Amino acid sequence: ISTVTPESAASEDGAQVLLKRTPHSYLFNQVYGLWFYISWFLLTVVITHEVSAEQYGIFAVALTAYNTILYIVAFGLEDATTTYVPRIFAEYGQGSTASLIRRLLALRMVVLVISVAIILFGMSAIASLFALLPFKETAGIAPSLRNPELLSDLTPSGIYVFGSSVGSLLTAVCAALARMRLVLIVSGLTQLVVLCAGFVVLTLHWGINGMLWLFALSSLGNALAFVICLSPLILTRNTGFI
Repeated sequence: ISTVTPESAASEDGAQVLLKRTPHSYLFNQVYGLWFYISWFLLTVVITHEVSAEQYGIFAVALTAYNTILYIVAFGLEDATTTYVPRIFAEYGQGSTASLIRRLLALRMVVLVISVAIILFGMSAIASLFALLPFKETAGIAPSLRNPELLSDLTPSGIYVFGSSVGSLLTAVCAALARMRLVLIVSGLTQLVVLCAGFVVLTLHWGINGMLWLFALSSLGNALAFVICLSPLILTRNTGFI
C-alpha cells in the first residue's frame, strides 16, 4: 500500500525545484548586485557633472526622502515574502503560493493608495514629521521637502514610490522562489535604460524634473514587466493549503 499522498508528492517536487534553482539564482543575484552599483555610480557621475550643486542637493534629498517613505510603507512585506513564500511553495505547491502572493500584493496596493495620496496632497505634513526627528541627518530634509521646485514634482514622485514598491515586492517573490535570473534580466535592463536615458535627459538640459520623471516611468515599467513575467504564477488557481 502506497503511503505517498498528493500533498507529500507536491511538497517533494517543490523542494526539489528550489534546490535545483538556488545555486544559479545566487550567481544571478551577485551579478545583478554588481551591475546595480556600477550603473548607479555611473549615473551619479553624470548627474553631478550636468546639474548645479543646488539642484543635485535637491535631487539627493528627494531620493533620500522617497527611499525612507518606501521603507516605511514596506511594512516588512518583503521579509515576509522571502520567509513564507518558499516554505508554502515547498510544502503546498504553486497554487497555494500564488494565493499568498496575491494577498501580499493586495495588501501592498492598499498601503500604496494611501501613501501616494499622502505624497500628492500631504507633502507639507511629511516635511513637518521630518522636522520633528531628533537626528542631524534629517535636519535638512524638511526644508528641502518644502522647496517649491520639489513640490512641483509630486506627480512623478508618487509614481516612483508606487512603481518601486510594487517592483520591490515582486523582486522579493523572485528571490524567494530562486528566480533571480528574471530579476537580472528585467531590473538589469531597467538600470541600463535609466543610465542611457539619464544621459540624454541631462544632455537636453531637462534637469532634475526630467530625472524624476525618468525614475518614475522606469520604476513603473519595471513593475509592469515583473507583473507580466510572473502572471502565470500569480494567476495560478489555488487548490491547496491557503
